[in-house]
Amino acid sequence: MIRKEWQFIGKNKLILMSVIAIIFIPFLYSVFFLRSVWDPYGDTKNLPVAVVNLDKPVDYQGKRLDVGNQMVKNLKKNDQLGWRFVSADKAKAGMRDHKYYTTVTIPENFSKNASTVASKDPQKMQLKYSTNASLNYIGKVISDVGAEKLNSTVREQVTKSYATTMFALVQKAGKGLKDASDGAGKLEKGAVKLSDGVNQYTTGVSQLHDGLATMDTEVQKLPSGVALLASGASELSTGLDKLSVGAGQVSDGVNQVSGGINKLAPGSGLVTYGLQAIQGGMPALTNGVAKLDNGANALTKGLTTLQGKTGVLVTGVKKLSDGSYELQTKSTQYVNGVYQVNDGIQKLNGKTGELVGGIQQLSTGANQLNAGINSYTGGVSSANDGASKLANGISELQRQTAGLPGGVNQLSDGATALNGGMGQLGAGSQKITGGLEALTASVSDPAVAAKMQDLQKGLAGVANQLNQLSDKSNDSQDSGDVKGKLDAIKGEVGSLNSGSPTIETTPSATSNLDGKVDAWANGKNIKAADLASLKASLNAGNTSATTKTTGGKVDSSKISQIQASIDDVKSGVSQTSGTDQKQNSLNYQLKSISKQVSAMSAAVGGTAISNNELAENLARLRDASKQLSGSIDELSKGSTSLSYGIKDLSGQLPQLTDGITGLKNGSDKLQLGTAELNSNSDALKKGAGALNNGLSSLNGSTPALTDGISRIAQGSGALANNGSALTGGISQLHGGLQQMNGQVPLLVSGVDQLTGGAGQLAGGLDALNGKTGALSTVINKLANGSAQVTGGLQTMQGKMPKLVNGAGQVAAGLNKADGGAHQLSGGINTLQSKTGALVAGMDKVANGAATLDSKSGELKDGAKKVAAGNGLLSDKLSDGAKQANGVSLGDKNAKMFAAPTDLKHTNYSYVPNYGHALAPYVLSLALYVGAIVFNFAYPIRKISRRGGTATDWFLSKVSVGTVVAVAMAIIEATVMMVAGIHPDHVGQYYLTAIAIAVASMYIVMFLSMAFDNPGRFLAMILLMLQLGGSGGTFPMEVTNGFYNAIHPFLPLTYSIMAFREAISSGLGSMTVTQSVLVLIVFAVIALGLLWWSMIILQRKHMNGKSQLDNNQELQAVEK
Repeated sequence: MIRKEWQFIGKNKLILMSVIAIIFIPFLYSVFFLRSVWDPYGDTKNLPVAVVNLDKPVDYQGKRLDVGNQMVKNLKKNDQLGWRFVSADKAKAGMRDHKYYTTVTIPENFSKNASTVASKDPQKMQLKYSTNASLNYIGKVISDVGAEKLNSTVREQVTKSYATTMFALVQKAGKGLKDASDGAGKLEKGAVKLSDGVNQYTTGVSQLHDGLATMDTEVQKLPSGVALLASGASELSTGLDKLSVGAGQVSDGVNQVSGGINKLAPGSGLVTYGLQAIQGGMPALTNGVAKLDNGANALTKGLTTLQGKTGVLVTGVKKLSDGSYELQTKSTQYVNGVYQVNDGIQKLNGKTGELVGGIQQLSTGANQLNAGINSYTGGVSSANDGASKLANGISELQRQTAGLPGGVNQLSDGATALNGGMGQLGAGSQKITGGLEALTASVSDPAVAAKMQDLQKGLAGVANQLNQLSDKSNDSQDSGDVKGKLDAIKGEVGSLNSGSPTIETTPSATSNLDGKVDAWANGKNIKAADLASLKASLNAGNTSATTKTTGGKVDSSKISQIQASIDDVKSGVSQTSGTDQKQNSLNYQLKSISKQVSAMSAAVGGTAISNNELAENLARLRDASKQLSGSIDELSKGSTSLSYGIKDLSGQLPQLTDGITGLKNGSDKLQLGTAELNSNSDALKKGAGALNNGLSSLNGSTPALTDGISRIAQGSGALANNGSALTGGISQLHGGLQQMNGQVPLLVSGVDQLTGGAGQLAGGLDALNGKTGALSTVINKLANGSAQVTGGLQTMQGKMPKLVNGAGQVAAGLNKADGGAHQLSGGINTLQSKTGALVAGMDKVANGAATLDSKSGELKDGAKKVAAGNGLLSDKLSDGAKQANGVSLGDKNAKMFAAPTDLKHTNYSYVPNYGHALAPYVLSLALYVGAIVFNFAYPIRKISRRGGTATDWFLSKVSVGTVVAVAMAIIEATVMMVAGIHPDHVGQYYLTAIAIAVASMYIVMFLSMAFDNPGRFLAMILLMLQLGGSGGTFPMEVTNGFYNAIHPFLPLTYSIMAFREAISSGLGSMTVTQSVLVLIVFAVIALGLLWWSMIILQRKHMNGKSQLDNNQELQAVEK
């Protein structure tokens, strides 16, 4: 039967191929699985781990401590894991995207905490790492190990750094001890010198004692000399007190004079500035007033014409309103009649069956209707003519009033501008009046006149140099020469403010004065009469042969202005050399400065001579200014009244315009209504004529009569429909005329007010226009005189600070001297009072010197003890320094301090990699799986020959199973050796493979034979139990109790132990022997159970029958 079994396999190619393929299943299972995890721990450098360095370096013991960067540098040289140095955001994104298995974070306080190791409150360095165990738990475990190693490395590095720092401190301490020892030696030598010095000291103390005794005797004479000194100091203090009081009075007087001049000068300057501003604005004011006067006269004429037409407007509007009321009343009566006629005709049209009996009544009513229609048509024609005339009149009124709002707006703008001008004119007039009053008071002061007569010579010299410079500039002189002369002129101008020059005027100077005045007045719009008056005043002041005045000073602000102008000229010379246009600008500025200097010279001379005449002119000008202010106030009142009238008229214009517009709309509707009524009147007349003509034949022609009544009903209905439009148009017309009639009195009143205000405005502007010429002349004179006064006051004001400062310095010096005298007197008195204490103190000093002399012996003994103690200290410090410096504190010592232990590993048994470690488990498992697959594919219950015994059947199946199992074991073991497994004991390796293969085959064959498909399922369950209970992956000590309980009863438990000893040794040769024997026991038991089960199957005639035989039937389609 065995031969038949093998013949069956040889004849059945499918079975043969299946058996051959099954033989290679264990090998395929093993090689693919083991090679996939052959050396995972050897390739951890490919495991991506993100490193985020947030550490910030710190300073520690004078050194830079940067643990984070140092750690990163070390990791870059470390290939234990696949370190990726990224930012925190990229690390977070990488963990989220499964790019990294672990993220190691070096916090920002890593180095800072490392520096706290020697502080009172040390902080631990926390190296943070985050793992994703869900991605791969083994990867997480590898990361844990890597993080622990990394942490240990960091600990070692930090400890080494700390030890290095401590060693440096110890070395520094040893050096310090050496220095201290040297210092102690020096102290010992110093102590010897101290002893010598003490000896000298005691000798000096003895001499001091003798000298103090002599000094004590001489001090007794000091009180009498100090008393004489105190008397003289008292007399000196009294004299200085009197002198200080006088100097204070002088200083107060000078301050009062300076204060008066300071108050006077700004007021004069303000007056001059105001007058010059008014003088510059007078031409524009004159022109503006003239234009305003012309506009006011034209406005008055237009308003007078408008006022004359208001009566006609009132009468026309009144007539229109009355006519519209009468028309409204009559139109209502007419419409009511039309409605009544329409109602009657409609009733007549509805009762044509009763026409025969009422023809007489109809004839009478038709006659009345005809008469009423004739009256109506006449009234409609008259109303149509009146409506046309009314519309024409309203259109003309609307056309004439269309330009009224624009004229009123222009008038309002003009009045507003006039009010603004009146306000500015009034304010300017008040400023002029106030300035004239202040100027009159200032000019009347005789102290002012005395300071105005000594500046002409210096100013004339400056003017001459400026004229020469201007001439040379006209000749295109070199810019360097021009700037040199400008510097000289600027210096002379500055000198005018620093001294008190003497000014001489002679008749020859007078002859040139008129020419200078003409040059100054050129281009200033000064009238000929005023210019002649100024020349006369200047010549009158220069009639004496020779006049000398001193003490005046040029206005510092004017001098600053001239110097600034000279700087501008210099700038122009530097920038404009070589161009004609800029040369002209330079000449103009030089002439301007020359004119200013000439004007100052003329003003100084004129002011010094004609103060009285100026005061009289100022008084007259002040009175004229007051009169002008009164006229301006009256003019401002009239302008304000005019403005209010214009605003009232402007506010009423929209109402008037709206009323006229409404009136025009109503008249248009009225005209349309009356025209339509007039056109319908002809049809009404024709209808009435037809009615009368038809009455004669009504009796004989009732259908024709009915038809005529129908036509009359239609015409009457049309007439009734137009009645409401007529009434509405007339009502609107009447309302618009009533509104317009109510607004006409307001219009007339506004026009009257406007006309009156325009008349007042024109009168005031005429008066103002007549006064502008005189005002301009007076202001010009006033401005010239005020400028002269201001210049003199500013000259005086410029000299006063030096006088005030001098007086103050004298007073301050005397006060200091007086204070010093008092202090001297007080100090001498104090000295006098302390002489007694000095005498007593000298007594004590003499006694103390005696005491020192007596203690000199003790001091000598102490110095000797100090010398001896310093010697001992030097020796001890030297010994301590030698001990400290003798300790080895190098880099090796720091490494020993950081890592005092070293882990040394020796292999009791060597497993090259994870593939070798997992091979016993996978090889055993693959062979068991191969047995299961074989029993699924091979027909285990099939009988190769009928009539055989159960034993023959058993032997035939066992022979095939044994051969297949041994073939699977040999092939798997051999190929895996080729794939990389290198067993220490090859024979044991093959023996174990064959033993587990045969045992697994027999066990699965028994289960498949005895229980058929359920048996195969039990074989799968056994496989599952062996996966966890055989101890192939983790030690059984870390596995739960159930698997530990079944562990001794599982075949793979023993095959794994045998494979481990055969591949890597370490378990002892007895392990293989015992394991193989146990596997043989499993195989024998399985064989016995297989044989017994086959006997039972044969007895039950179930041999050769299997559920696998019905697989094709089970796959057939159900019917």
